[in-house]
Amino acid sequence: MIRLEESFGRELHSQSFWSRHKKLLFSLGVLGTLGSYQAITSAQNGASLIYGAEYQEPSCPKIEAVVPAFEKSVNLILNDDEYKKATIERLSGAIQIPTEIEDVYPSPKEDPDYFKYFYQFHDYLEKTFPLTYQHLKVEKVNEIGLLYTWEGSDSSLKPVIFMAHQDVVPVNRRTWDEWEYPPFSGYYDEETDYIWGRGASDCKNLLTAELEAVEQLIKDGYTPQRTVLVSFGFDEESSGTEGAQQLSQFIEQRYGEDSIHSIVDEGNGVDFIDDHLAMAAPVNAEKGYVDTLITINGHGGHSSVPPDHTTIGVAAQFIKELEAHSFKYQFEPDNPIYQLLTCTAEHSDTISPKLKRTILGASKSHAKKKELGKFLASHRSWRDLIRTTSAVDIITGGIKANALPEVTSFLVNHRIDIHSSVEETLDVDVYYAKKIAKKFGYGVSLNGEYLVPETELGTIEIIARDSLEPAPISPTSGPVWDLFAGTIQNVFENGVFADREDVEFYVATHLSSGNTDTRYYWNLTRYIYRFIASLVDSSTAGTTHSVNERIKADRHISAIAFVYQYIVNTGNVRD
Repeated sequence: MIRLEESFGRELHSQSFWSRHKKLLFSLGVLGTLGSYQAITSAQNGASLIYGAEYQEPSCPKIEAVVPAFEKSVNLILNDDEYKKATIERLSGAIQIPTEIEDVYPSPKEDPDYFKYFYQFHDYLEKTFPLTYQHLKVEKVNEIGLLYTWEGSDSSLKPVIFMAHQDVVPVNRRTWDEWEYPPFSGYYDEETDYIWGRGASDCKNLLTAELEAVEQLIKDGYTPQRTVLVSFGFDEESSGTEGAQQLSQFIEQRYGEDSIHSIVDEGNGVDFIDDHLAMAAPVNAEKGYVDTLITINGHGGHSSVPPDHTTIGVAAQFIKELEAHSFKYQFEPDNPIYQLLTCTAEHSDTISPKLKRTILGASKSHAKKKELGKFLASHRSWRDLIRTTSAVDIITGGIKANALPEVTSFLVNHRIDIHSSVEETLDVDVYYAKKIAKKFGYGVSLNGEYLVPETELGTIEIIARDSLEPAPISPTSGPVWDLFAGTIQNVFENGVFADREDVEFYVATHLSSGNTDTRYYWNLTRYIYRFIASLVDSSTAGTTHSVNERIKADRHISAIAFVYQYIVNTGNVRD
């Protein structure tokens, strides 16, 4: 639970909203710092006033729950002990197969043996979900990618896609002894309700949830009107180029551009903002990406007669410039985090009236927008969602103690703000390259083109790699969004929280600083939502991609219930 306290001068509270490689902190607790503002309220004839204007309808109204017309097993999935026991066993078995993927790996056709555990995983899925394999068309794309097609009865309806990835981040062998239970044991602790192991939360939970829902619908005798596609890549934790990229191209060749109703992939979950307010925050946008490999090409020699600055020294100065001058913050109300802030301001009773007016006024007042942006920029939990970031992650240089380093390279990983671009990001790197080059007497080149002629000392070379523009922002209004959000509303309001009349539940949006496999699916639809319908467990924050990754079983089954209901709901509407 994230509590927004109002006491002046208190410590900040922040907890993880979701946990995954490339996933964000959903730490609304830091909003409480604005609670130190003097509380100001104004009312006139019983109507609240915001900046002198009459109160308007909330911009975060409760979404109308969409109840599926076919819900034969919804209660079974959410409440049956035997079903829960069986699904725990199935997820546990999936975790036990170590489908690790390294940063550098061969293609499946070049080295099938590298992917031996993936083939074992395929066999496990076929054995575990027999009805799915019997009734759906199962195709392998690039040997390892899996595409399941459940043909709908109405070919005029655009298919819906559910995504996940088969691969997991490798476990550092030196940390195995630090795990409470072995990382590929899939151990279930009945007392704590945790399922342990690599992939438990990233993302064999989602992968099995999608197949669980399909399997149960088939068992229930459901026939889809809308075609359902389930797409599983196998190198998301690296680049996705062998898996998701080829799967998306395969799908596009078959159905064409803009041919998909909507896509659901891994992303945020559901968390409590305070005691009585819970919120889902699916991700509807992702930041961009570019790696810049910066190389100082100089000259060698004996280290007993060094120059004023070796290539390592020049690289160090360059890095110092980059880290001393971070990208500017630029908050705009179209940032998906603003809907999350707005929902909190409108529905939480634990923040001050002044804070509420600051948030709600940011969309109408430049001064309030600037004030809110300044606040967000001052907290680590929010600042990287409103700017481009730089991280120097790899550096190499020198080969011997008595030999001057001829070449020194370092890699800068940029996550690009949604209001920026790859080109603007590279412009900044070039600016500092020219500054350093002028200071130390080097040339400058970008992607093989000289911007400053090479000198006697050498050249500062910049190579852009793996560039990706910020993702399109998926709509949060209209029938597709209403159906998606309405399904979430029903799963939690009328399912997970059915026995808690004190809980208010809303659906907002969020932004991801990382990139999922959906980066390759932009051509297929505007409606891409990254969401796992599970309650966030703050006690597991930081365990994804790390030691003791785990998930609570009761929070896994709600994800199954969502996929089950969304398949039915999408099949009962026209495009």
